[in-house]
Amino acid sequence: MFGVGIVYALVGATAAFGLTWALSRSEASKKAHLEAPALAFVGSATLALFVLVAAFLVASSWQQRNAASDHTYQEARGLESAYAAAGALPVAQGMAVREEMRAYVPEVAGPEWALMRRQEMSPSASRMLDRTRLAAARLPETSEEVKTAKETLTTALAAVTTARNQRSSDMRWSVPDPIFYALIATALLVLLYPALVGINAGPRHMLVMILLGTVLGFGVYLVSSLQHSFSPPLGIEPDAYRQTLARFDQMDAST
Repeated sequence: MFGVGIVYALVGATAAFGLTWALSRSEASKKAHLEAPALAFVGSATLALFVLVAAFLVASSWQQRNAASDHTYQEARGLESAYAAAGALPVAQGMAVREEMRAYVPEVAGPEWALMRRQEMSPSASRMLDRTRLAAARLPETSEEVKTAKETLTTALAAVTTARNQRSSDMRWSVPDPIFYALIATALLVLLYPALVGINAGPRHMLVMILLGTVLGFGVYLVSSLQHSFSPPLGIEPDAYRQTLARFDQMDAST
């Protein structure tokens, strides 16, 4: 996916080259009158505006990403608690519940995670979790120990469902489009400013502008890649669920 970032960088470099070349043919550009304090102030303000918008997008997106990551671990901890509670049930009933959970976790970590990158959830995973909750609710309370295990199991599965719903909400979160458009607009202003105020198209100036355009283009790509918490290349990976499968194996081995 970083290939997309390279495309953004090339677009920025091309825009910088084209704008500098096209706007540097005036007499003002040839004389390179860049020393006026007012122009320096406008240039600083333009750059500061881009940095401000980029910082806001990065901060809000990263905060949301951390919250989404926390919710995946909450769901994973709930699954581990439910799996442990199922171990206190009669063997046949406990095995049936555990098998459903063992089917659910790989479904989330595999097919559902791929769907989440397209902002979709797996209906199959939802059905698996619903079947597990229904099986837990129908368990007969043949003893006080079984009753306690059933209550722990249903509470843990309720927490899993809540965390799953929160994950679905996190998946659909994104920054408002106008703010992202503002980022692109301010990046273009930063590229336009030197040519508008008189930079010439000499080799050194052109190299600086191409490098600036490359950095700005790749920066816009990186910021945009943070908009969705589960989308590559910086999206959250299903590490919590892989750890949960390892914990399932440990619990099975201990019993």
